[in-house]
Amino acid sequence: MDINVREYQSDDFDAVHSILMDSFSVSKKEFHGDCFCELVATIDSVVVGYLLLTKVLNPIIDRYYYLVDYVCVDSKYRNLGIGKKMLEMAYQVAKENSAIYLQLTCSTFRVVAHKLYESCGFVKRESDIFRKEIV
Repeated sequence: MDINVREYQSDDFDAVHSILMDSFSVSKKEFHGDCFCELVATIDSVVVGYLLLTKVLNPIIDRYYYLVDYVCVDSKYRNLGIGKKMLEMAYQVAKENSAIYLQLTCSTFRVVAHKLYESCGFVKRESDIFRKEIV
């Protein structure tokens, strides 16, 4: 089984939408821009994973970093190394674009995801995330 990771193409919409709904209960939206990089993983040309990178400028030091969002794999293809391959490609994209780091957040109950991120070199920071909803 050969896992390939490439940039998202508009033909991938339905498969990615299904994976996002199954994993996060969110709909796929079409968007474009220099600050986004969407990656898909495929096996035998079938889309089985999705990852979204958002390029963010830290204006204080005038350098970019990438936020990693929606790392998800079709439930029928989990535990095959697909998430790891997508994160490796995300690292390459960030490195090629001279980013200073990759950053992500993950809910505390997603223990399996935490193990994946740590196995890919992500280090858990001792911090809390605060958010105020705009209503």
